[in-house]
Amino acid sequence: MTQATTGKAALFYPYTLKSLLIPLLRKPKVAQFVKWSVYSLLLVNFVVYMVDDWQAYSASLSDSAALNKILETFSDSIDMAAWVVLVILFELETYVLADRVLEDSTIRLVKLIRALCYVLVVYAAYGFTANALDNFKITPLPEITDLCSPSVEGRFLQINIVDYEAIAAENCASISNDSTFFKIDVNVSLIGESVLRHVQNMGWVDISNAYVWILVVLLIEAEVFLQEADRFGSRLLMQVRLVKTTLYLVLFINAGIWFCTGYPIYAWDAFLWIVGFWAIELNLATWEQERVAELAIQQE
Repeated sequence: MTQATTGKAALFYPYTLKSLLIPLLRKPKVAQFVKWSVYSLLLVNFVVYMVDDWQAYSASLSDSAALNKILETFSDSIDMAAWVVLVILFELETYVLADRVLEDSTIRLVKLIRALCYVLVVYAAYGFTANALDNFKITPLPEITDLCSPSVEGRFLQINIVDYEAIAAENCASISNDSTFFKIDVNVSLIGESVLRHVQNMGWVDISNAYVWILVVLLIEAEVFLQEADRFGSRLLMQVRLVKTTLYLVLFINAGIWFCTGYPIYAWDAFLWIVGFWAIELNLATWEQERVAELAIQQE
């Protein structure tokens, strides 16, 4: 069996994301519309996350908070910014510039920017990890049993993993059903016992999601490298695809957890990112199909 033939077989290997996306190659206009729509929505989501992080920073940290704590609070925004740039770079490499000969300086610039993005992505994953572990650094506040006490008026109460509400006479009786309250790490905001357990549990989902995405993007890098080497029918390439498909399944499970626990915006964001990277996968499938055809012609 020739390399071209094995490469063609690899395109339609079952049970991988690559094989599921192949039908879209027959409808390029639809694929392009979906791809650019998703990219546009990802940019909108970035703005939404920036606003959410700013609100969390304003409500939970004091003006004298250390820089590392502030950066941890903005982990979502840092992560989103880095991923948006990574998607743009992958789009350039696997579609826009795939058939062009690039100058060495351009290649070096793309690799430098991508390396910086990976640094930010890893730092954001560290931020998610630190935030999740910080949720276990709690200080009980036995003196606070009633949010209608004048001593807590004007402070913020954390009501879920992202939202805070200012305690006031108008809402103090209905804002929480808890009677036991805590302070997390250096935060100046309060959190009830039931919400604390919820926030602690959801922190593990954040950690899982962050590191699974890092593994996915590293596997995409490996796939790009193998395709550039024309190793379409290799066993290693197939293993990369199978592992990557499994990791996408984990990301879908995380999205489902967010949706079922009352965070539809997080679930929507996760879905958008998955589809956004599937657009990159579609680029790889197109690139592979075209290259396999070229190799078949060369061997005739």
